[in-house]
Amino acid sequence: MMTNQDIITLDSKGKDCPQPLIELKEVVATAESGQIIEHEFTCPEATTTIPNYAAEEGLEVVKFEKLGTEGWKMVLKK
Repeated sequence: MMTNQDIITLDSKGKDCPQPLIELKEVVATAESGQIIEHEFTCPEATTTIPNYAAEEGLEVVKFEKLGTEGWKMVLKK
């Protein structure tokens, strides 16, 4: 069972690319296998670069949703 301690929240809203991807890479480097990363961002380019990075690194995209006009939220599992 997952607890909040297993979830890493990353808020990159308002930051231009490639900053959301850079921040995600830093979090992934320290995350443990099986940890969930909830990443919110507003940079449209990241809707492509982050899934591509996830595929390259073997991360599972658990959920990917548009947050209305507030950007996107991607939930990844390491």
